[in-house]
Parts: sequence; C-alpha cells; structure tokens
Amino acid sequence: MGKTLLWIWVREDLPKMTGDLGVDLAGGSMLNKRFFSTKKYISVDIDKKKLDLGRDRNPDAGALNIKIQDFLKDEKKAAPDVLVCLQTMGTNKFFEHEETVDVVGAMCKSLKTGGGMIFNVGSNSVDLNAIEIRLSTLLAGKFKSVKIKHYGAMHVTQEKRLPGPVMLILAYSMNAFPPLRTLFGSRRKKIYYCCNEKLDVDSSRAES
Repeated sequence: MGKTLLWIWVREDLPKMTGDLGVDLAGGSMLNKRFFSTKKYISVDIDKKKLDLGRDRNPDAGALNIKIQDFLKDEKKAAPDVLVCLQTMGTNKFFEHEETVDVVGAMCKSLKTGGGMIFNVGSNSVDLNAIEIRLSTLLAGKFKSVKIKHYGAMHVTQEKRLPGPVMLILAYSMNAFPPLRTLFGSRRKKIYYCCNEKLDVDSSRAES
C-alpha cells in the first residue's frame, strides 16, 4: 500500500514539472516515464537488462548504464529540468545508503534553475530522523516550495496479499487521511519529497 500511495503522489506531482530534459535516476525499465512531461527523458541505472527492456518499450527514451553518483558528478552533462529518484535511497539494497544526503545535494546542484525534483527516502540502514534533519538543512532556501510527506511501507506477505482494487482503495484512503499513512506514527518508515522551482541562490546572494 505504501508503494501504491507513492505512485499516487508521483502521478499527481510529476506531470506538472515541465522543461526540456527529465532524468529518472535508478529509472530501470522506465516505468516512471509515463509521468514525465519533459521533451526528453533519460533513465540512469546500473542494471543494463532493465534499461534494455525500457528502451524496447520506449524507443524515444535515452538510457545511461552508470551509477547515480557518477552521472551527477559529470559536469559536462546538460542540466536537467526535472530529476526523479524513487525507491532507491534507504530502500534499494544496491544503493550506498550512507551517501543519501550527498546524493540529494548533488541532485540540487545538477538541477537547472527553475527546475524541480522528486525523491523518497526509506529507513533501510539509516536513521530516518537524522536524515530528515540533514535534508531539511540542505534544502532550506533552495526551492520555491518543498512538499514533505511521511508514510509507511505497509508491506503484506504474499499469502495475505490483498486484491489490487482493495489496495488502491486503501492507498487513496491513506492519501485523504494522513494519520493512516503511518498508522498514526507507529509505522513511519519513508519520506516523500517534492521540490518545486529551484531558486538561483547564487544570484540572490549577489544581489543582496
């Protein structure tokens, strides 16, 4: 249910972010491409098989078979208008979770002025409370608005898996009634961030 809730938010927020270039970090087989409104879409992932599958389904998409960190460090790349990183930081076992804050910082730096980014952070191998504090400091003053939502994974076992329509109804109920997203705080395991319109901080400082 937690993942379904995440997609509800992404489907609502991501299509509103426009521009020339959208980059899906750890985008794999490009399932998120349907939510992008940018003219060009690129998926960055270390799994070449998933990228090849995505390109077969989306011939117009770009694909880069490199680590997220290496992509963000490349100063020669075009600055994206939109950056997305989902179900990776604090979630995916192949990600270096201790680098979460550094990666978000690199995303901010890489993003074009006026651009937006969406990402989520999980509690796998990290102190989620500490990460949230550090991210609040990092993101402060860098965007016109930053939307933050807490939620739980709400996993169910395969044997107890609920039918799709029931999962969807429950996810929409969680969306409408925030305390349900974490079962009133007892299962707070993930944080969703939607950062809109990156500010030209350097220019603002120069003017002041």
